[in-house]
Amino acid sequence: MAVLEARALTKIYGARNGNVTYKALENFDLRIEAGEFVGVMGPSGSGKTTLLNLLATIDAPTSGSIEINGTDPSRMKNDKLALFRRRQLGFIFQDFNLLDTLSIKENIILPLVLENISNPEIDRRVNEIASLLHINHILDKRTYEVSGGQQQRASAARAMIHKPAILLADEPTGNLDSKSATDLMDAVKDLNEQQKATLMMVTHDPFAASYCSRIVFIKDGAFFSEIRRGSNRQVFFQQILDAVSLLGGNFDDLSPARS
Repeated sequence: MAVLEARALTKIYGARNGNVTYKALENFDLRIEAGEFVGVMGPSGSGKTTLLNLLATIDAPTSGSIEINGTDPSRMKNDKLALFRRRQLGFIFQDFNLLDTLSIKENIILPLVLENISNPEIDRRVNEIASLLHINHILDKRTYEVSGGQQQRASAARAMIHKPAILLADEPTGNLDSKSATDLMDAVKDLNEQQKATLMMVTHDPFAASYCSRIVFIKDGAFFSEIRRGSNRQVFFQQILDAVSLLGGNFDDLSPARS
């Protein structure tokens, strides 16, 4: 069953006078099945961020359609859309986006508090997700008392605690060192495999991408190619490097390759 289906997505940005336009995305199709972990890669300016913004309902397509769990968000009014986004989507950002005034636990449980979930259920869920992501021991700490890798795992916990239809990750390893990136991706893999979480991750990092089950490559706003992982992640990692080389373009902000 498809959790997310985008059909013929096109996004055109125009200048105020209407004379200058930029086509960031053109007739892009993407289908993500329940439980899949899909990566999106491409050179800078290829349309990855535009695609993510459209799927996150932050921006609206010029043409084409998006369905998430069978619902078309573009048909919703702003208040309904905000509620849909809060309940159906989870987000992991490159810069964590945690609140310094709250403890790690308080940050994680925010989506449940907004939904008026009972305290016993909140405690059950936070203990479950914190155990999975190995952050039980930092729940009472403030964000500035823990490492960047721990902050990002807390961000992942917050993104998944309300059991969204799909989790969208934007360069989640971009601000992490090699060990923290490995810890995060191992944790995200556990979310995918143990909780059957459906994920889509935009990344420049071949190492992070090697954890995905499928990689979609985008170039100049259009679908370029796709590869799927077999049983060997090291082999998949090399296939990703080969595909990136074939893709060409500007990968200046590519994270260092890690095996």
